[in-house]
Amino acid sequence: MKNVSKQSAFKRVSWIDICRGIGIIFVLYGHLLSSDSLRYLIYSFHMPLFFFLSGLVFKPVLLKPIQYIIIKNIKQLLLPYFGFALFTYIFAVVSNPAPDLSPGGIAWQLFGILYGSGNDGMLGFNVVLWFLPCLFITKLTFALITRKVIKLKLIGFLLLMSGILGYGLSVLLPWIKLPFGFEIALTSLVFFGMGYLWKERKFTLPYLRSYRVPLTLLAILITLLGATTNYHIYQYQTDLRINHLGNFFLFYLSAFSGIFGCLMVSQLITKNAFLEYLGRNSLVLFAWHNLLFVNLKEIMAAVASDDFINSVKLFLPTFYVLTVICIIHLSRKMLLLLKNASLTLFLTIQQ
Repeated sequence: MKNVSKQSAFKRVSWIDICRGIGIIFVLYGHLLSSDSLRYLIYSFHMPLFFFLSGLVFKPVLLKPIQYIIIKNIKQLLLPYFGFALFTYIFAVVSNPAPDLSPGGIAWQLFGILYGSGNDGMLGFNVVLWFLPCLFITKLTFALITRKVIKLKLIGFLLLMSGILGYGLSVLLPWIKLPFGFEIALTSLVFFGMGYLWKERKFTLPYLRSYRVPLTLLAILITLLGATTNYHIYQYQTDLRINHLGNFFLFYLSAFSGIFGCLMVSQLITKNAFLEYLGRNSLVLFAWHNLLFVNLKEIMAAVASDDFINSVKLFLPTFYVLTVICIIHLSRKMLLLLKNASLTLFLTIQQ
């Protein structure tokens, strides 16, 4: 029985990693596509998916003091955020042939890192990092909810209220940009909490095995229809970072159907080393890909003619994605080798 339990747990982790891998591929392609009319489908669900998956693996902490929860989440989310932000800011300055090194420019970007918002030019050097402080607020808020509320139906009701309040802010006060994306967290809390409720209600997908293919196709169709309708009504893509949601019902319909479709696809794949690797390293890919894309585009523009670039335009996103994955993979391998070599040298000196 122990072996069976371990195997089941491993399978569950595998499909979640596969789903993260699928999600990070959507993120990479979404940031490469230059037109809203092409990427609105990806933006309709790709960030809600990551909040949902974070909720799926969330475990309430009931017996430890609240300080423990705060410190734990600071270590897991805020320390990586500040580390990535400072390091990528330095990288952006060094790699930019004409960086803004004025006191005001530097002060604004450092303030943006502390403020934790990807709006008004803050985090302009690597705007995707907005996700980490927002996830910190979202996770901490939900942790506090689960300490006070046990009934799942009541949690569901609170998520509904949070979604309505978040949408109301996006419509009535769209100019509000709070520290760490508090205004966005009201919406992201819905997806995080639904991931948790999915797990608690034991909506694991094996019992849907016989219907996985038609359900996957149905989810994709609903996402296409919902996101397309929402885009054509408002003439802009939904974007969680800037709190552009469009129509309330179409936003949540396309987001949840997209999430469900990704869950179903990950179950259909069941095992894929490449996607699992991407899923396990999604945070590093998430933090670095934008900066690498910028530099790759500049290199391509410098070494290739406009005619050549136009002739391979359809294949460039895939080339950039694969190149970034390879660069990050090789960098991690090199860092691991350096770490092991340093440890070996230290032990040798100690002896």
